[in-house]
Amino acid sequence: YDDEDMKSFASSLGDMAGKVVIDATNPLGPFTDGLQVRTWEGGISSGEMLQHHLPKSKVYKAFNTVGVEHMREALGKEMLIAGDPDPSYRATAEAVVAAVGFKPFYVGPIRYSRNLEAMAELWIHMAIPGLGGRDTSRNFWFSIGGDP
Repeated sequence: YDDEDMKSFASSLGDMAGKVVIDATNPLGPFTDGLQVRTWEGGISSGEMLQHHLPKSKVYKAFNTVGVEHMREALGKEMLIAGDPDPSYRATAEAVVAAVGFKPFYVGPIRYSRNLEAMAELWIHMAIPGLGGRDTSRNFWFSIGGDP
């Protein structure tokens, strides 16, 4: 999708002031030279662009670094979340993630959606045969190890 698509989508939502929006998308480019996640000028992510178009809402990036198989069986796996650090809004986003069965793991402000979108690109390259340097099954996910 492009800038106009995102702007049109955001305006179609109506008044989103004070609402939590969870962005689960990945802005994928054409597959001509292998899959790439699109960024905007300055390396801006789609999560940041959505926040730009919904300035009175709180946008969080989540659910974009795993395949559909894991949505069916979250089983307490970690789900990385980037977005506004305000505790009340963040708690809402984390409650949605937990309700699906994931363990929410906040990584930082919406700027960090750049990293989550890059992780999604890596997951897709590894999960879809022929796209990456390593072909794996789709039955893997990124998780937090150690003592965060």
